[in-house]
Amino acid sequence: MFPKKYSKEQIILKLEAYCAYQERCLFEIETKLASLNSSPSDLTSILTHLKECNFFDQERFSTSYAIGKFRNNKWGKQKIKAGLFQKKISADLISKALASIDITEYKSMAQNLYEKKWISLKSEKNEFERNKKPFDIYNQRALNTMRFRDYFNYLA
Repeated sequence: MFPKKYSKEQIILKLEAYCAYQERCLFEIETKLASLNSSPSDLTSILTHLKECNFFDQERFSTSYAIGKFRNNKWGKQKIKAGLFQKKISADLISKALASIDITEYKSMAQNLYEKKWISLKSEKNEFERNKKPFDIYNQRALNTMRFRDYFNYLA
């Protein structure tokens, strides 16, 4: 089956709806453009139109991505940084996005994760497993375990 060919105006309308649905970065928009089989000559004019109409902004995307992944998915800063890197966001925007995360909120989220896991492991007979599993949660979320070492020792 042959891929459908869209006009430039149809592609712009599709991308405007795509960008209006949620925050998008340049990499996601370029990927969508490729899937719509747009011509390379239209690429820059379409991206310029979307940028001028404020349909996407790299800084706005990186900040909302970082805060959303932190609050909704309980991701740590390293995992957020890796996610933004995959989206081809520049290093200075990544550092700005990570700086937008409140450090007290970050610490309380990490402590809450640890406490929930610790409480769920009260019946664990193997002490090694009981001490290891909260650190596994921290590694999965890419939280920095060294920052919270004092808190771990306090609870244990």
